[in-house]
Amino acid sequence: MTAQDLPAWLPLSVFVWIVQMVAYHGFGLWFEWLDRTGRLADYKMRPVDPKTYAQVLPRVLANQVLFLLPAMMLVEKAGLAFVGPAHISPLMFVVGLIGMTVGHDLVQYVSHAWILHRPTLMRSLGHSVHHSVTASRSISACFMSPADFIMEIAAPYLLPLIAITAIGSAGADLTFHVFAVTAGAFGGLYEHSGYDFSAKLAKSDNAFLRFVGSRISSKAHAEHHSRGNVSFSDGFGSSNICDTVFQTRWDLVKPRERQRRSAQQQEA
Repeated sequence: MTAQDLPAWLPLSVFVWIVQMVAYHGFGLWFEWLDRTGRLADYKMRPVDPKTYAQVLPRVLANQVLFLLPAMMLVEKAGLAFVGPAHISPLMFVVGLIGMTVGHDLVQYVSHAWILHRPTLMRSLGHSVHHSVTASRSISACFMSPADFIMEIAAPYLLPLIAITAIGSAGADLTFHVFAVTAGAFGGLYEHSGYDFSAKLAKSDNAFLRFVGSRISSKAHAEHHSRGNVSFSDGFGSSNICDTVFQTRWDLVKPRERQRRSAQQQEA
């Protein structure tokens, strides 16, 4: 199936949004089922958030329907994304995925660390709404104020997509778009689920398995929710570039603080 096979009345952006919703709420219900049945309990690192699934869902749906869908339709209407060749080459597929990953990291870091976490803006822009949950119920990934959702979800997805479309990637390639939104949906839900599938790999004697475990860990975003001043864009599926460069990665902040205190003591 290609974008050309879609009915004339169904824009590609709307179809991709529908796929994204099926993925997001399908994975979300799976994590909810795990919580309720106790399956994979060995991988549940944090207790389930006090806010119930029913309490979180209305705000999540409002953000997705009222803000994400119109934004996706708008960029297609403007010819900025969801347009172009129906098929892209394998090389451009890979280039596009790398561009989306790095671009998401950059845009989210700027929005999250430099704007939303400014003390004067955190409440006025509503980022405190998202921090009222504890990253232990998957669907809360999109439990946000409208401004927060636009800056943390819509912009980090659509701005990199516009950029890679401009260089000839993504286009109207249905496979690319379906893969991108499905992977993105799972990543956000997993990071907010309270599960960490790296729990056993991290204890392995095998260096390669420990490395794999570090790449599938959900700890970074859990640390962000518990500490507030670390890991603004790194985590599962992220390039981790910005938090590493600015030394705000969860495992760098404490060593940096110790180094600062040691230097101050030496100067004294």
